[in-house]
Amino acid sequence: MKVLVSGANGFVGSHVAERLAERGVELRLMLRPTSDVGFLQGLAYERVEVDLRAPKTLLAACEGCDAVVHLAAQTLAPVESQYQEINALGTANLVHAARRAGVKRFVYISSLAAQGPNPDRETLVPDPPAPVSAYGRSKLAGEHAVLAARPDIDVAIVRLSAVYGQRDKALLPMYRMGKLGIVPVYSDGENLLSWLHVHDAADAIVATTLGEPPSGAIYTVSDGGFYTWKQLVLAFGKAWGRTPRILYAPPVLFRLAGSAGGLVQMLTRRGLSLQTDQIRHMQARYFICDNAAITRDLGWAPKTDLEAGFAETIAWCKGQGWL
Repeated sequence: MKVLVSGANGFVGSHVAERLAERGVELRLMLRPTSDVGFLQGLAYERVEVDLRAPKTLLAACEGCDAVVHLAAQTLAPVESQYQEINALGTANLVHAARRAGVKRFVYISSLAAQGPNPDRETLVPDPPAPVSAYGRSKLAGEHAVLAARPDIDVAIVRLSAVYGQRDKALLPMYRMGKLGIVPVYSDGENLLSWLHVHDAADAIVATTLGEPPSGAIYTVSDGGFYTWKQLVLAFGKAWGRTPRILYAPPVLFRLAGSAGGLVQMLTRRGLSLQTDQIRHMQARYFICDNAAITRDLGWAPKTDLEAGFAETIAWCKGQGWL
């Protein structure tokens, strides 16, 4: 079996590529000329250099493949049009190429950001989806493009909750604050979130790719727990061997920081992690999901609990000299 993986050099993608290789899958990895392939060392793969914005380059990349796993995404951008160009139009280009090339299955890796916050604790899949960020809207548009490719190709969507673990640099500031012993949290720290260790995320994606999900399946994936910000802070503090001091910051301070970040984005034309859209995510009382659908269809279940996951992650980051 041959699988094309986009975004395979990234945080989640590199773990997916490893697990596919372990299952005997022949890998074709879609990379850019400037891609850092440090996380792919030791893997046997065919490299193709294409651009999601250039449809003519995508058909050849898909030809001869049995499945496509699409992880590549724009996660930070100064304007919404840049998210849409890659996450919506780029996804539409790739799934169209896969359909023309005779690929049997297309697995799109999406995000809880695409469905938006939950109105309450009991409504785990908001219907209709109501994303509150430019990133979320672009990922939802990508989902629509993928679902529109049926019935010519089997498609499945995996909506990941917040993913953490080895090889991720995005959460390093939080880990460093845990090391210092002082961590600010939004408001009262009681907003509920779903989290997921990268090993479980990769296993869920591989199960969807190699299993037999019904075409059009949309799977939300988490470690099964709902966590307040306070619980998260205490969990990664425990991994450091200490109890962090939690600073409860008024919402207005986060809103001001988000507005300042948005202004800097406009001036520098560079995407920042702390900006208005991120504050909208933080304001949501519930950003949660369960695993009912993927467990029912594919038998997948998470294996890594939060405390063990943080301990493994911090130990790995220390070994890399990141912390």
